Amino acid sequence: MADASAGGLYQCLTDIARADTSGDYQKALQAANKLIRKYPKETFAFKCKLVAQIQLSQWADALELIRKTPAHQMGHVGFEKAYIHYRQGELDEAVKELNTCEKDDIRAQELKAQIYYKQENFKDAYDIYLYLLKNHSDDSDELRRANYLAVQARLEAQGTKQQVEDAEDSYSQLYNKACVEIEAEKLPQALASLEKALVSCRKSLEDEDREEEEIEEELDSIRVQKAYVLQRMGKKSEALEIYQKVQSANHSDESVKATITNNIPAASSDFALADSRKRFKAALQIDQSKLTRRQRRTLMLNNALVLLMSNQREPCKRALEELVSKFGSSKDVALIEATLHVKLGDTESALKVLEGNDLETSVARLHVLLNANRLPEAIKAIRALSNASSLGPSSLLTSTLIASDSKDEAIKALTSASTAKNQSSENLKAILEALVEVEQGRGDERAATKHLEKLVEKFPDDLQLQCRLVGAYSRSDPKKAEALSSKLFPESMEVDVNVDELEESDWILYGEKYRQKKEAKSPAAPDAEIITRKLKNTNRKRKIRLPKNYNPDVAPDPERWLPRQERSTYKKKRKNREREIGRGTQGSSSANPNVEFVSASPNSPRPLPGPVAEGPRQQRPNFQKQKKKKASKF
Repeated sequence: MADASAGGLYQCLTDIARADTSGDYQKALQAANKLIRKYPKETFAFKCKLVAQIQLSQWADALELIRKTPAHQMGHVGFEKAYIHYRQGELDEAVKELNTCEKDDIRAQELKAQIYYKQENFKDAYDIYLYLLKNHSDDSDELRRANYLAVQARLEAQGTKQQVEDAEDSYSQLYNKACVEIEAEKLPQALASLEKALVSCRKSLEDEDREEEEIEEELDSIRVQKAYVLQRMGKKSEALEIYQKVQSANHSDESVKATITNNIPAASSDFALADSRKRFKAALQIDQSKLTRRQRRTLMLNNALVLLMSNQREPCKRALEELVSKFGSSKDVALIEATLHVKLGDTESALKVLEGNDLETSVARLHVLLNANRLPEAIKAIRALSNASSLGPSSLLTSTLIASDSKDEAIKALTSASTAKNQSSENLKAILEALVEVEQGRGDERAATKHLEKLVEKFPDDLQLQCRLVGAYSRSDPKKAEALSSKLFPESMEVDVNVDELEESDWILYGEKYRQKKEAKSPAAPDAEIITRKLKNTNRKRKIRLPKNYNPDVAPDPERWLPRQERSTYKKKRKNREREIGRGTQGSSSANPNVEFVSASPNSPRPLPGPVAEGPRQQRPNFQKQKKKKASKF
């Protein structure tokens, strides 16, 4: 009996081991249940059943088994319980269970690091992975190193500088190393790492005898990251080509689809808004657990931006409200919301949203004020900018003051900007030239001349400025204008210019293109050749077309160029011929007193019809009358 019992126990344990080796956890669960029925006090059996349920993703049944089974029969299951909570998304509960495990439990430490990564507590995750890499080594070192690089990439994105070693072997490590280099703005190095990752990925997966579709799906995630690097480097056409190729493959990785949907509108200048709206809607409905918090926020922000560009105002408003509820308000959200208010015609709400001391927000507020033609408030906003003394704000302030008929204030602003410290020569020249234009615009030639004198003093080699000063002197002080002009262009100045040639050349009046066209034409024939008739006649290229009924033996009609009503053969149509019909009995004729009747003598010869000359317009082909066709009978 004992042997049979021992044999049954051995058979159950063998079935569990075989199921675990083959990965058939349904059979392992059946074997564990059989073992529990036969040996209810066996601790190993309950643990095997729990692991089989976890492998089959039966989370509720696994938690129920832990709750019903006494602790002395189940043993310590803190790691298993934490893993169930982790898979269900209950990260805080998982951390509580992991804290009950021993400190030297490697599984618990790695799971805690993964939970910290999902909670975006990257510093604690970094410390755990660094400790494990230094103090522990097993078959999972390659995966552990890849996770360590992923944490480094997130820390680099937060602003914490990271040092990456060049000891990466697997394609996962090379991919995560490229992510660190992207966040560190080392784009050429990141591109090189991704190229290595593509080669290593294909080689390692082919060695594992993976199917081609599975290999391509894994490669596409690396290709999308490569396209992002190319996009950041300004090579948008190459990036867009990769995005479209991966999108057409239609793989199952939802994170890749979401990334492509988000990046294509930024890489393409002529993307379809309707198609982008549909794709963003689909991307927001997928499982976003693989995306970081920053990626999810960027996806929702771009969705709101596409809705705004499509004039979908109410959906855009709802998208912004959802974005603020999940991730809080930010500068980007404020800019989109202000633009939405401006499109709705609510300027006050837009200005309220853009309140703040940030430079970008202040410039956007200024833009709204200028579009609303609220110039006094815009002038105050320009003066309140942090860089109000620089060239751009000074120029904008001057234009706004002039538009509001405050030219004196504009001159004061330009004068203060010209006396500012650390002003570059180019900016100073632009400010002084603006002063000259403003003074000339309000008719103060003396002040404009003074500013031109300062310009000539600062830039003595600029001939154009000196010529402008001569023009200003000519209006205010002709003697100074003559003196400066004689200094610039002395009479003894030798210039290799043929005056006669300049007077004869008319291209100066009509421009350079006229001269080029004139030179391109063939030289005209001299008048002597035309007079002496030595100039050869040019052959006519077009073939002479003659009428179809043309007869060379008949002279053309001399009246062919006259209008029809002026020809001798023209017969005018008589109107009201009914009036000439005689009145009286039938058969009688009315005598016309203007007609003379002459009786012909019987011996007088009859006139023979002579040939009548017909002109080209009178020579018509004789058309034969066509016989009428009889109606067909059905």
